[in-house]
Amino acid sequence: MHVSWPTLVSCVASPILLFIAYRLQTQSEKRSERSAAVTPSEVLFFPDQGLQCPRLNSWRGCLDPKCQFKHNPQSLARLEAILKSATVSLEVCMFVIASKQLIDIIIEAHARGVKVRCISDNQDMDGAVLRSLRSQGIVIRFDKSDYLMHHKFVVVDNKMVLTGSYNFSRGGMGVNRENIIMVHSRHIVSAYLKEFQDMWDLYGTKKVLIQLQKRHSL
Repeated sequence: MHVSWPTLVSCVASPILLFIAYRLQTQSEKRSERSAAVTPSEVLFFPDQGLQCPRLNSWRGCLDPKCQFKHNPQSLARLEAILKSATVSLEVCMFVIASKQLIDIIIEAHARGVKVRCISDNQDMDGAVLRSLRSQGIVIRFDKSDYLMHHKFVVVDNKMVLTGSYNFSRGGMGVNRENIIMVHSRHIVSAYLKEFQDMWDLYGTKKVLIQLQKRHSL
């Protein structure tokens, strides 16, 4: 059987072209993934201009012409909405946990069946906050050193990381210049989950618990 040169070249070239196209597509997808891995999906800045109107997101909106609340989205309200959206888990790792407003959201999430774990710094932990969380069955662990556990991040449902300068503190809510970025990259989320788990295991040793019991019994 005679095969023409054009047919032969076509038979040989087609698989090669397909392979090249596949490699180019794969490389393009990897570049896009790397780009997405370092791109925050949203950024919040604090302090807010004021309190967001509680009717802002209702189906009717606010109809009061004399309303004193802000009628544009505010960062604190957005943060609260994200925390309230958790359905599976909340890993809270904060240098300071002192805001009753945010603590109440954590407690409510736990009551809804969300798995809540908290890590904080033992030098700045308010005893009343500690009792409030533990009385609701929420486990909170602390670092054991004389240095600072200075992380500030939350992992929501193993899908999103909130991180930045923002603390769950009273100053963080109202007066300080702070920021939070929200990242959905699975690579970054996995890295934060590993860091959280490493600290969780480290701070859960018997030696640490004894130190904390002595400290908070004073």
